[in-house]
Amino acid sequence: MIKPSQVAKDILSSQYFKNARKNAQIYSKDINKIEEILLQVDYKLSEMKFDKNEEKIVEFFHNMKNLYNLVKAYYEDEYTNISMESIIWSIVAINYFISPVDFIPDSMGNVGYIDDMIVVYFVLSNIQFELNEFLIWQKNKENIFVL
Repeated sequence: MIKPSQVAKDILSSQYFKNARKNAQIYSKDINKIEEILLQVDYKLSEMKFDKNEEKIVEFFHNMKNLYNLVKAYYEDEYTNISMESIIWSIVAINYFISPVDFIPDSMGNVGYIDDMIVVYFVLSNIQFELNEFLIWQKNKENIFVL
């Protein structure tokens, strides 16, 4: 029988995750690379096909959008009230998500997003407070511009 906790450990100790972490460190210092991966995230999110009733996939989609918005706002100098460590963790999740090769291939449909979800939830558990602060800032910013 497959244990979910063991699958999560396998994913987080996999070479795919290690590569995403290593690349995030490098990418975090290169605005051109950040712009490139943000374009890739935007494209991949726009191409995702899922039923709105698939609660976990919808939640994952929104989490990826939040991480995308956070990194974008940070690198556009709109929101800088966050640690570099949290930005790098966000880039880890983004990098893992856009990678064409990972623990469970995305070509398997929604099943292929299970490993991406695990990585995103792991990252969210590490940056939750700062992400919540960003989401509050983002909501306040949106309310300011509503007429």
